[in-house]
Amino acid sequence: MSDEGSESSSERGRGAAAAVPAPRAAKAKSKSKSSGRSRKKAGAAEPIRHRPNTDTLNPRARMAETVVAAAPTESAPARETRPAVRTTILPKQQGSIAGAGASTEQPRYDEIRLLGEGASGDVVLTRDCDIDRMVALKRLRAANSKELTARFAREIQIIGRLEHPHITPVHDVGVDAAGRYFFVMKYVDGETLESVIDKLMDGDPAYHARYTFEYRTQIFLKILDAIDFAHARGVIHRDIKPANVMIGPFGEVVVMDWGVARQVADADPDEPSTTRVDAAQPSTVTREDALVGTPAYMSPEQARGENATLDVRSDVYSLCAMFYELLTLRYYLADKVDPDASLVAVVMAVLLHEPVTADQVSNPYQGTVPRELSFFLMRGLQKSRDDRFANVREMIAELKNNLDGKICVYCTSTALKRGVMEYAHLLDRHRKIGVVVAVSVAVFALLGIVLGIRLLV
Repeated sequence: MSDEGSESSSERGRGAAAAVPAPRAAKAKSKSKSSGRSRKKAGAAEPIRHRPNTDTLNPRARMAETVVAAAPTESAPARETRPAVRTTILPKQQGSIAGAGASTEQPRYDEIRLLGEGASGDVVLTRDCDIDRMVALKRLRAANSKELTARFAREIQIIGRLEHPHITPVHDVGVDAAGRYFFVMKYVDGETLESVIDKLMDGDPAYHARYTFEYRTQIFLKILDAIDFAHARGVIHRDIKPANVMIGPFGEVVVMDWGVARQVADADPDEPSTTRVDAAQPSTVTREDALVGTPAYMSPEQARGENATLDVRSDVYSLCAMFYELLTLRYYLADKVDPDASLVAVVMAVLLHEPVTADQVSNPYQGTVPRELSFFLMRGLQKSRDDRFANVREMIAELKNNLDGKICVYCTSTALKRGVMEYAHLLDRHRKIGVVVAVSVAVFALLGIVLGIRLLV
């Protein structure tokens, strides 16, 4: 569910989240449905057929019979042709297959309610009347520039190429009766990761019981799988943040909002040519001026506006900034700046300040972040991209090893945890050997205590 129009969700929380989630600082405004859609006829008058006297014409003359259309005059100008309303094509079902009748023509997409809106378009919860399912319809405003229209088309094509379980699929594309481009995508009935973090911050006991550190890591691994898939196809997201990840009621994880994504190798001719920066725009909202993305979660190179040279390591930084927040329940630079502060303040913090290590952040509703995860985050949040993980696949490998007990050794505590976990695996595989080792260790420990006491006496 972010991006091309910096869409924001008007509803946050379980069951109200949609295909386009909301940035923290932006609230969706209610928008009335457009009514009275109707087909418009073309402005040209009916063609007039001139039939000469066929008795005097040979067969070749008959074949040359022409059709001449009456051209509109200045007093009666031609009316603008509008696209027809998309209508259903399947027979209408009434109760059962046996009761199916003839096709009743009606609009294919029935708009239910606004889910989010941005500067260039909006997203509407819509019912697909042919397939009989809820979908999310994202559309541009009719008066958008050619540049934004090109970006919109690129977003559709990028999502279309990224067929992955954790990336929302595109179902349809078209132009509505008002001349607005739209595409239809899967509607994710759930809540944003931002909403999950908010509930954990509030100390919701049900959420803390479900979202353990291990489960949060598993969710993050699904996000990494989606981004790794995109990177393998040369696409970087550029707007990774908690508001752009949806969590379904059955554990579904979907990365949304690919509106500012682009091919890494491309020069990106549709990139904004302006160097103007709107300082009044909130730092938690997707930007499309000289800065592309959401400032609060940008990598340092992205915050410097180096759009042409960004690579997968920029997404690595944004992923770790989001994971830091999911684990510690606070913004990763919270001790230096508020994410809703001015653009200048947020960008300067991203460029200059290091976050507090995650295991040093305390929260009254949860324990300390595991030390191996704290080291993992510090590596991904390095200011120099050369010091970060080289790619998302490296991140996946380390986190999976941690979950399997093969903890990456960074310090004494992680070495001890690695030893304990390895011993646990040894017990699982060779129980007798494990018991012998445990007894031997206990005996040597007891002897050490006895010798120590005798030396003290």
